[in-house]
Amino acid sequence: MLVKQRLIFISFLILYTVRSAAQVVSNPTDTTYIMTLLRKAETIEMQQPEKALQDYKRAFSFSQKIDYTKGYFESIRLITYLLDILGRHDESAKLAAEGLQKALRDTSEQYRSTCYFALAQSAKWQGRNKEAIGYFKQAAPFMLANPNRRKAAVLYQNLGLIYETEKLYPQALAYFNRALKYDRLANSSPQDLSLDYQSMAVVYVKQNQLQLGMAYYQKARAMLDPTRDIQFLINIYGNIANLHKELTHIDSSLYYYQKALRLNRLSNNPLQELHLLAGLAETYNEIKQFGQAKSLLNKAYALAKKNNVGLSEFRNIYREYANANLGVGDYKAAIPWYDKYMQTKDSLSTLETKALLEDYELKFRQAEARQKLTEKQRQIDHLEQARQRQNLWVLIAALIGVGVVSGLTFAYFYSRQRQRTSDTALLVAERTHTLAVVQSELQGQQKERLRIAKEMHDDLGASLTAIGLLSEVVKTRMGTATTPEVEKISAISTDMITTMNEIIWSLNTKNDSLNGLIAYTRAYASEFIDNTTLGLRTQVNESSREITIRGADRRNVFLTVKEALHNVVKHAQATQISLTIRPENDHLFIEVGDDGHGFVPNERTRLRNGLGNMQTRMSESGGTCEITSSSEGTWVKITYQYPLVPTAKILQT
Repeated sequence: MLVKQRLIFISFLILYTVRSAAQVVSNPTDTTYIMTLLRKAETIEMQQPEKALQDYKRAFSFSQKIDYTKGYFESIRLITYLLDILGRHDESAKLAAEGLQKALRDTSEQYRSTCYFALAQSAKWQGRNKEAIGYFKQAAPFMLANPNRRKAAVLYQNLGLIYETEKLYPQALAYFNRALKYDRLANSSPQDLSLDYQSMAVVYVKQNQLQLGMAYYQKARAMLDPTRDIQFLINIYGNIANLHKELTHIDSSLYYYQKALRLNRLSNNPLQELHLLAGLAETYNEIKQFGQAKSLLNKAYALAKKNNVGLSEFRNIYREYANANLGVGDYKAAIPWYDKYMQTKDSLSTLETKALLEDYELKFRQAEARQKLTEKQRQIDHLEQARQRQNLWVLIAALIGVGVVSGLTFAYFYSRQRQRTSDTALLVAERTHTLAVVQSELQGQQKERLRIAKEMHDDLGASLTAIGLLSEVVKTRMGTATTPEVEKISAISTDMITTMNEIIWSLNTKNDSLNGLIAYTRAYASEFIDNTTLGLRTQVNESSREITIRGADRRNVFLTVKEALHNVVKHAQATQISLTIRPENDHLFIEVGDDGHGFVPNERTRLRNGLGNMQTRMSESGGTCEITSSSEGTWVKITYQYPLVPTAKILQT
C-alpha cells in the first residue's frame, strides 16, 4: 500500500511540472475551448476524478475532430495520468500507444517524448520495470536536452522509483540525488524538493535506516507550506505515520494518520482518503481495536466502489477486513473477505502472468521474424557479393584503361612542360640581365642626380649667395641713392636662391617620399606667409605609411601649391589663408583657400594667374587641380593619386 500511495503522490506532483508545457491558445475559439476545458478538469481531478476524466475525454474527442495536434497530445497526457491514478492501467497504456503512433508521424520530438513517458508511467504502475526503463530511455533525450532542468529531475525521479521497486537501493538513491541536484539547478518549487527528500527517506527506511529516514521525512515536511501544500503534507504525514508504526510508536502513528485525515477533508481527495483510512485501519488491527478498524474499512470500501479504483486497493481492504473479523473471533464473516482477498491477489498475479506471456510471445515472434529476415538478408548478401565481384572486374579493366590513357597524357604534358620550363628559364635569364642593366643605369642616374644637386648647392648656391650679399653691401653704401638696378639685382638673386633650393630639393633622391613632400610644402608655406601681412591657418596630417614619390611628381605638386599661394598674395586682397594637407588611402588631398574678393574665370585671368600651368602640372602627374571662386574667396583643390607601381619601378622611372 505504501508504494501505491507514493506512486499516486509522485505522479500528482510530477503533473505540475509537465503541465507547464501546456499554454492556452488565444485563437481560434475552438482550440481555446479545448485548452480551457483541460485546465478546468485539472483543478478537480483529485476531488472528482470521474468528472475530470469525462472532461479530458471530451477535449480529446474534440481535438481529433478539428485536428488540433497540441490539444490531442495534451489530452493524452492528462487522461493517461488519471487512468493510472485510478488503477486502469490497460486503458492508459492503450491510449498512450495510440498517441505514439501519431507522434511518430509528427515532427515534434516533444509529442513523442510525452507518449513514451506515459507508456513508461503505465508500465511502472503495473510493475513492468524493465519495459518502463525502455520507454523512459525513449523519452529521455528530449527531457535531458530541454533547457528546463526540472524535466531531467522528473526523469531521474521516476528511474529512482523503478530501482527502488527492484530493491536496488544504492542506484535508487543515486537517481534521487540527481533529481535533487537538477531541481536545485532549476530553482524548482519547495514541493519538488520535498518530493526528492521524501523519496530518499523511503529508501532509507527500506534499508532499515529508520532514523535517517525520519530525518529526511522531516526535511520534506519543512519545505512545505501548511496553508498551501495541503495535499503534499497529507502524503508526508501518512508516510511518517507508517514509519512510526514500523517503529511500534503506535500513538505517534495514530496521531499522524488522524492529522492527515483532517487535512484531507480540506482538500476533499477521495483517493488519498481511501489509502489513509486503510492505513489507519491496519494500525487499529495491530493494536487489537478491531471495531474501530472495521468502521474505518467500511468508509474505505465505500470510497473504493464509488471511485472504481484498481484491484490492488480492493485487495488491501479485503485483507484488513479478514484480519479485523478474525481478531473478534467472527470466522464466518472473515472467510468471505479472505476469499475475496485471495481471488483479487490471484487476479493480479494472473494479469501479471498474462502480460509476461504476451511479452514472451511477442519476443518469440520477433525472433522468428528476425530469423527469416536474416535468411533473406543472407541471400541478398550472396547476390550482392556476386554483383560486387562483377563490378570489381569492370572497375579493374576501366582503371587499367584510364591508367594507360593517363600515362600517355602525362608523357605528352610532361614533354610540353619541360619545353615551357626551358623557355621560361631563358626568358627569366633575359629579364634578369635587362633588370641588372636597368638597375645599373638607375644607380648611375641617382648618383648623377646627387652630384648635380651637390654641385648646384656648392657652386651655384655659393655664387648666388655672394651676389646677394654684394648687392646688399652696395645698397648699404649707397644709402638713399640706391639705383633701381641694384634693387633688382638683389631681388633676382634672392628669387634665384629660392628657385635653386627647390630644384636641389626635387633632385635629391632622399626626399622621394610622401611625408617629405608634406613637410617641405608646410615649411615653405609658413616661411612665405610670414613675410606678408596675411594670417595662415594650417591643417596638415602626415601619412602613417612610407610612400615613395618620384622627383618630377613632387616638384609638380609643390609648384602647384606655390602658385596658388603666390596668386593669393598678389591678387586676392585677402586677410586669411588656409592650407589643408590630408593623406588618404590612395591619394593626397591639398586645399588652398582664402577670404579674398574672388574672380570670374576668363582667358585673361587664366593667363595672368598661371591657372593653366597649375592644371597642366597636375595632369602630367596623374592628378587634378580644381579651382572654384566666389565673392567670399577662392579655393584650389589639388588631388594627387599615389603611384600603383613598386618603389623600385618609381625609382627606375
